[in-house]
Amino acid sequence: MVRIAIAGGTGGLGRTLVEELMQGSEHEVFILSRKTTLPFEISANINLLNPSYNSVDSLEKLLKANEIHTLISVLSPPAPEVHQIELNLIRAAAKSGTVKRFVPSEWGVDYSHDDEHLPLPAPWKALKREAIAELKKHPNLEYTSVYNGFFMDYFGVPHAPSHMLPEIPFIDIQAGKAAIPGTGDENKVALTYTKDVAKFVRRAVESTEPWPEKSVIVGDSVTLNEILQAAEKARGIKFEVVHDSLEDLRAGRITEIPAYVPIYKVLPKDFFLEMMAAFAVAMVTGVFDLGDDTLNKQYPEVKPVKTDEFITKYWAGK
Repeated sequence: MVRIAIAGGTGGLGRTLVEELMQGSEHEVFILSRKTTLPFEISANINLLNPSYNSVDSLEKLLKANEIHTLISVLSPPAPEVHQIELNLIRAAAKSGTVKRFVPSEWGVDYSHDDEHLPLPAPWKALKREAIAELKKHPNLEYTSVYNGFFMDYFGVPHAPSHMLPEIPFIDIQAGKAAIPGTGDENKVALTYTKDVAKFVRRAVESTEPWPEKSVIVGDSVTLNEILQAAEKARGIKFEVVHDSLEDLRAGRITEIPAYVPIYKVLPKDFFLEMMAAFAVAMVTGVFDLGDDTLNKQYPEVKPVKTDEFITKYWAGK
């Protein structure tokens, strides 16, 4: 049995990880959250802990008292105050004596790419790099950064089961509109459904094999035009399509699609559009092509859903 703590386990990917780990009784899972109650039902092997995130000593005692072995961080957004919590968790885990493995809140893609390829808003990448640098200071902690590309969930909104915010990228299937970065054919883009990410993470947690510093998960690898074609086929209509040039995207100019508007209630509009423009540049320049050195090969029993299958399932006839 592994005692696992998930920081940020009440929503989004964190909740999906909790649900996957709840499937059996071989693990004991601890959700680290400031919330005193959970917005969903839990099984007997799930526990809620309310940490004092601002104190390394307090976090160390909490992890040690509960004999946490593996700590998974799904904290967001990438703001300085959240980043400090991540650093505190790393330092507390290293001091605890019980935590042996740590998964930082990376996900998505490798944030070490330069601004020509991944021009994310400052100080996003700097904060991510600092967390990895902190982990390298603690050789007693085995760690792995999980990279899964873009979450496939976004192309199933609002029909596919998902806990993710509907941060739909570039192709608004419901509205029948798309703003494609570049030509849409420059490079493949890795897409992975959060439920499949959770299945691979569970197997990595259960494995006694040494963790690599980077763990890549690829549900499917497709071009943006292939996603568009699957969407048009499922809905039986031709979409209204525009293309944003790489020059415009690097300048932060991106065409707004209807799906973006509801997100402005959660994230500031300027920040969100700058983030989406950066991810668009990353897709055109190949950052989201994660290659084939993946956990898929290590755990072939996990059969992740493919893009065409996913979109057809949740959009056909709608």
